[in-house]
Amino acid sequence: MNPRLCLLLALLPLCLHAQTQPTVAQEFDFVMYLIGNGMKEEALVATHRTPLGGDSINFLKGYAHYSAQMLDTASSYFAHIAPSSPLFSEGSFYGTISESHLGHYDRALNLLHRLPEENAQERNLALFETAGIKLLQRDMQTFDSLFPLIDTSDYRLNAEVRDLLHLRTNLGSHKAKRPWVAGACSAVLPGLGKVYAGKLGEGLSAFLITGGLMATTAENYVHHGATHWMTLATGLLSAVFYVGNIYGSVATARVSLNTFNQRHDLQILYDIHIPVRAHYRR
Repeated sequence: MNPRLCLLLALLPLCLHAQTQPTVAQEFDFVMYLIGNGMKEEALVATHRTPLGGDSINFLKGYAHYSAQMLDTASSYFAHIAPSSPLFSEGSFYGTISESHLGHYDRALNLLHRLPEENAQERNLALFETAGIKLLQRDMQTFDSLFPLIDTSDYRLNAEVRDLLHLRTNLGSHKAKRPWVAGACSAVLPGLGKVYAGKLGEGLSAFLITGGLMATTAENYVHHGATHWMTLATGLLSAVFYVGNIYGSVATARVSLNTFNQRHDLQILYDIHIPVRAHYRR
């Protein structure tokens, strides 16, 4: 057989393989396409099968886990992107959002401090993110010092800047219901602590039930004496409901405070997330 023909036949499979092998950009775009179309599980599988390596695969795995709400894993991948990589800033911002959702505010701030200062838009975005995290930490003094430094002319921040300022006002003016005050109020008058915590209906119910049992105990005491079983039974029930009313008032005040804080924290997290998505729209 002709030697040239033999060489051609030997090289043909390699040529075909080279033509069908996806490029780095194609592989990257394919995984991002899966994530963008809600195929999160498929994207996670694709990141484990892709031949990509280094910073590209760290970013893809981080972003895929981030999209699947696996934030702890996402943050670890974003943290391994080298500062020299073109994906470093984007990975750092998404790592910041991940750590903030996990409540690791100091880690989130450290990621922002690593960012290069050459890009004015990214520097402004980092300032906005820092202010948002300080609000999550309830560090109002630092928030107030940072907020005037943010360039609000950036259209990507307009709505979120207003929201953040509104949330800061709400948090600063909110009069938290102190659990110990609620407990003390209910110790003085059953149900009063729940009224203080904003639960008027529950407070009235506690007052009527506990007050009714106390009144029945007093009546049994007058008619039957202190050692009569009816007096003892209603007295025991009165004590149980009285103590339960105090504990319930403390718990209600705590739940009210936690609900208020959680609602505002979710809104802050949303507001610091949206500008990052807008800046790195894919």
